[in-house]
Amino acid sequence: MIKRFSTTFFLIISISQAIFAQSQNWVKESIDLTINTKFSQAETLLTNRIQNGDSSLAVHFYYASVLNSKMTHFENTEENQSFYDALQFVINKGEAKLERKDLQEKQKAKTEFYVGSAYGYLAFYQGQIGEWLSAVKNGSRSADYLEQAIETDSTIWDAYLGLGAYKYWLSTKIDWIPFIPDQREEGIALIRKTIEHDSYSKYLAMHQLIYILLDFGEFDQAEELTINIIEEYPQSVFMRWAHSHVFMKKKDFPKAIASYKALLELIDFDPQANPNHKITCLGRLADMYSRADSCDQAIKVVQDLNSTNNNKLVDQNEEVQRLLREVSERCGEKDLNN
Repeated sequence: MIKRFSTTFFLIISISQAIFAQSQNWVKESIDLTINTKFSQAETLLTNRIQNGDSSLAVHFYYASVLNSKMTHFENTEENQSFYDALQFVINKGEAKLERKDLQEKQKAKTEFYVGSAYGYLAFYQGQIGEWLSAVKNGSRSADYLEQAIETDSTIWDAYLGLGAYKYWLSTKIDWIPFIPDQREEGIALIRKTIEHDSYSKYLAMHQLIYILLDFGEFDQAEELTINIIEEYPQSVFMRWAHSHVFMKKKDFPKAIASYKALLELIDFDPQANPNHKITCLGRLADMYSRADSCDQAIKVVQDLNSTNNNKLVDQNEEVQRLLREVSERCGEKDLNN
């Protein structure tokens, strides 16, 4: 089963790496639908374009991005074959196109961008399912193509996001590979370029940068970005997780509690909610209450958690089990069991 994780490289940019500066309304529409977990509508939008004859790299890449986000959201691999097929289409067609000698610079950069982004998706997915060597190999290919795209056309601002995230997380997460230089500050600077130039992936760049800044210890800067993403996407579970996580990491318990309560409402309202998300949210909310010395409220949340009729999911959720043990230590096991 794919784990939902919100801090590591490719998940947060699951839509944004291939957002080239285009004027088509369908690009932003597909992004907004996916961010708001309206996966079926996003799929329909893109498959209709394909069925109507759109054979571009862009539409197939965005289709793969929707499938990737959907699988990550639901923590499964049900769409993996369609996902692979869409990415292979982008890679095969794009690399064949790059062999042509008559490509203008803009076309060349755009193609390098999509091919690099497709390899980035493969790296993310392979990392998720434990194929680490393949993930590292394709991650390196992704970075090479994105760097080449920027060298060809330095105004491809969305490429800076993918490359910046790669450089940052490679420096921190792949520490078992020798001789990896510390490129964290360079990665942060590259992502800021995407944000500063107001590209389609501006808010996804903010989302990625939030987790990077938390990892880097810049909590106040991360908090500033959460205000922007929630203002733009107030109904997005995806964005609200980041907002809640900032205050949890800052140990600002009142704000964390308020944010997790808002997240819980969004999950309850979402017809495509992952039931495991509600369990995780309740576990974290109970943890925040207990850390804020509000054990009565923590106990109530634990009772709500135990009444979700998802005991199997609760038992399988390692994070929640750990949080429940910690809440029990703070608030008393006897009280939790009453």
